[in-house]
Amino acid sequence: MTWSPFASQEEWDLAVWLMKNVGQRSTDEFLKLQATRDRMNLSFNNNHAFLKKVDALPTGPQWECEVITTPGDRAGEDGEIVGEEMELWYRNPVECIRELIGNPAFSNSISFVPERVYTSNDGDDRIYDEMWTGDWWWNTQDKLPDGAAIAPLILASDKTQLSQFQGDKKAWPVYLTIGNISKEVRRCPSAHATLLLGYLPVPKLDCYSDATRSLASYQLFHHCMSRILEPLIKAGQDGVEMVCADGFIRLIHPILAAYVADYPEQCLVSCCMENRCPRCTVDPKNRGNFVQSPDRNVALTLNTLSAHKDDYDPQRFSDDGIRAIYEPFWRNLPYCNIFECFTPDLLHQLHKGLFKDHIVKWCTAIVGEAELDARFKAMSGYPGLRHFSKGISFVSQWTGTEHREMQRIFLGVLAGAVDEDVVTVVRAALDFIYYAQLQMHTSTTLAALKSCLETFHRHKDIFIKLDIRKHFNIPKIHCLLHYFASIQALGSNDGYNSESPERLHIDFAKDAFRASNRKDYHEQMALWLQRREAMWQREAYIKWLKDQLELGTHAEQYYDPDPELSADEADDLIPALTTFLLQHQPCPILPNTFDHFDLYKQIVITLPPNAFLNNRPITNLPRSGRRPGSPAIFDTALIIDDPAKHRSLGGLAGLCVAQIRMIFLLPPQFGTYPHPLIYVEWFTPLGIPDPLTGMYIISRSTRYHRPNSAIISAHRIVRACHLMGKCGTSIAKEWTTNTVIEKGKKFYLNPYIHVDTFTAINVQ
Repeated sequence: MTWSPFASQEEWDLAVWLMKNVGQRSTDEFLKLQATRDRMNLSFNNNHAFLKKVDALPTGPQWECEVITTPGDRAGEDGEIVGEEMELWYRNPVECIRELIGNPAFSNSISFVPERVYTSNDGDDRIYDEMWTGDWWWNTQDKLPDGAAIAPLILASDKTQLSQFQGDKKAWPVYLTIGNISKEVRRCPSAHATLLLGYLPVPKLDCYSDATRSLASYQLFHHCMSRILEPLIKAGQDGVEMVCADGFIRLIHPILAAYVADYPEQCLVSCCMENRCPRCTVDPKNRGNFVQSPDRNVALTLNTLSAHKDDYDPQRFSDDGIRAIYEPFWRNLPYCNIFECFTPDLLHQLHKGLFKDHIVKWCTAIVGEAELDARFKAMSGYPGLRHFSKGISFVSQWTGTEHREMQRIFLGVLAGAVDEDVVTVVRAALDFIYYAQLQMHTSTTLAALKSCLETFHRHKDIFIKLDIRKHFNIPKIHCLLHYFASIQALGSNDGYNSESPERLHIDFAKDAFRASNRKDYHEQMALWLQRREAMWQREAYIKWLKDQLELGTHAEQYYDPDPELSADEADDLIPALTTFLLQHQPCPILPNTFDHFDLYKQIVITLPPNAFLNNRPITNLPRSGRRPGSPAIFDTALIIDDPAKHRSLGGLAGLCVAQIRMIFLLPPQFGTYPHPLIYVEWFTPLGIPDPLTGMYIISRSTRYHRPNSAIISAHRIVRACHLMGKCGTSIAKEWTTNTVIEKGKKFYLNPYIHVDTFTAINVQ
């Protein structure tokens, strides 16, 4: 039966709700209520019976526990060497791969062969998107026998705090997924395309002296990872037959392809010091320059470690900054180059590292906190854009969301307040960040990415001249050099973002810890997760069995009605509407100030899918929720001014910026019109971008010393756009977020307001 071991669909739905939302004690109390027993007639009447039902469901790979004893180097009070015992909880990675690769829910989003994809038939512009479009899969496939298929392993590990406010409970989850599954599915936590592989122990290691404790913790990490990944050695070499999601049986070779981790953990995995690069052998004093250094070599590193273990201390050991970890977990993994497995970390290297910790800090020192805050406070609004109403110096807690919000307007904030070379560096950094987060790359965008980094390095010395920096020997800046090779090998960066493991911590660590009694919690967490996975699997099975398809409606435009408005409340509306009617709707009756119009508060434009982003429709919606009263906001948009030019050239060709003053229906006395009408005030045409900022500079268009206004059809709106007031070294005191568009003279057309807008302007 579909609902077995539960009696009915209603009982199954209740079980899902209880597991997802209610703790064990509350579940027991609920099931023991007389009303529950009398009215629901359930096949379980307490929490113990309920969990027995859950445990009867088929589960995924089973958990194993191994007790690890590490001898320290400190003697106890009795003179004996003190040791420490810890538990390693893990699952067989081969069985985890079997679970993922055979899940029929992924049958429409899984691949087993590498591909080379190009933008055109001439093969000049290659596309790098999913992992199977990169070079790593091609190169590794050539090393395997005919008929073999690869399961590229993507591992991620990240230590996280479990206890809140008090206590020091920590967990170190290790996650596993495979590159066969589409990255859009892997990124979605509800798809359950990433499995928890194990919990690494987080001991205090008090049995070691202060001088040796760090090295002991590194060696313990590699020992535990070796125990977890041991089944991959034989499976990767010989292959394992697995039933795949499409129903075929294939000889699968699971091979480690990518490792997602932050910089300290990358150094831990690669056995190098934290003042070195985990991918290459660059001199630690030369990390601030745009120079390519030889990549680290697995065989050479293992030979160097072996020689050092035998008391032969080669110069290369210190030159390469290697740690004395003589048995790294990756030493026997077949076809694995661990140094090439490290993927770009957009969150810590770009959003937090390059941008927030460095660019923002340096520019604040130049402009001053007060002036920078004033510019942020006066920034014009845009649907969904965060307004820093108090500036940025008062933000106490920064997350990746705040970093990205600042990036959307930062160049406009700085323009005019800093030296031209500073603007050039900031623009190059922002362009690099926006190109790096594209979800599909081509040879053209990779060339642009590299050009941005070259420009950054060519002009960065301005911060030394201004006495802001003394050097650029910064690991996160050096890491940017490896983005090109990583994208070419493994596909676009969004498939390996370190934000995904941090999101998984909620389900696999924090929620699991809260469900325990905080004592011997790893065992309880493993059992709780096994039960949750059993429920997830049954939910996926039921969905697949019913062949439920999620069908969505695609509406190009959505209108939010507003009360009526009389014609005398809008300047120049009557002449503009008269002109429109004469051109498009011949009518003997002409508008006058006594006419009333049905208005809309807003119009929502759903943009078409962007090849450089995911396939989900893009909309810009204002933030919801209770807000204090504020003046009316008249957004700006890109509108088709020359349809033939826009149709033939695309991009911004044939478009013009206008401010939307009114959205209304044509009153019935003037006839009917298929679309709502828009009363707009035009800005000057887009010319050539400013060579310094790369942004278009426009101003309000006038006619006879009045705003150049017109009535147009709503279907001519292409997308919302964001204008930023252009100012000098000091911002005008009368500018506020509500008045800057009205009081400003010149404006920047902001390409950074959304990645979609950035690609529309910069990627042709």
